[in-house]
Amino acid sequence: MDILERKTELMATTKKPVTKKTATKKVVDTASGAVKLPVSFNQFRKYPIAAVAFLCVFGIIYVYKDMKTGSTKGLDNCIEDNRSLQKTVDKKDSIIYNIIAQQAIINATK
Repeated sequence: MDILERKTELMATTKKPVTKKTATKKVVDTASGAVKLPVSFNQFRKYPIAAVAFLCVFGIIYVYKDMKTGSTKGLDNCIEDNRSLQKTVDKKDSIIYNIIAQQAIINATK
């Protein structure tokens, strides 16, 4: 291979230096490839009412799921509170039964 041919080949295969604009484009392409929305930004720009409706649907779904998880946590807390209150009632009932039994003994000995 001739030196001139080698130099021409190297010049043809060398990459252009990465500029800020091309680097930014690569990052944006990579990020948009990771999270692919079912609609593009241009479609949102063309139909803003549809875009708002689309976002509202996602908002409603989020609120529904959040409400559902919150209600199960609240239900668990209510069950735990109910158990502790039942224990308290049982203790007070046993104290009342003991007082009634003592009163009956006192009344029987009179």
